Amino acid sequence: MREADRRTARDIAGAGFDYSQLTPVTTPHEQVIELLLEALQRLADASEVDTACRIAGRACAVLRRSDAKGERRFNALLHRLTRKLGPVEQVNNCKPSWP
Repeated sequence: MREADRRTARDIAGAGFDYSQLTPVTTPHEQVIELLLEALQRLADASEVDTACRIAGRACAVLRRSDAKGERRFNALLHRLTRKLGPVEQVNNCKPSWP
């Protein structure tokens, strides 16, 4: 085999581009939020809507003061998921105080 045939694509292209100087499109924090939102949606799709809503609500509370954008994303998911909840059961035969 000739020497030219043994060269790799990297050898042909040269040293390449230094990607370390680029700013990532999303931060690791944003990537984790995206993963959690996807996991909560899958949890809701697996008939665990109440659990997904409770976790989304807790995430809203955690992010409220430190990441308004992240908090809004969990809040939006929470509002979408609450439409999937069934009727609320009455606890201890409590009835609303309004007519």
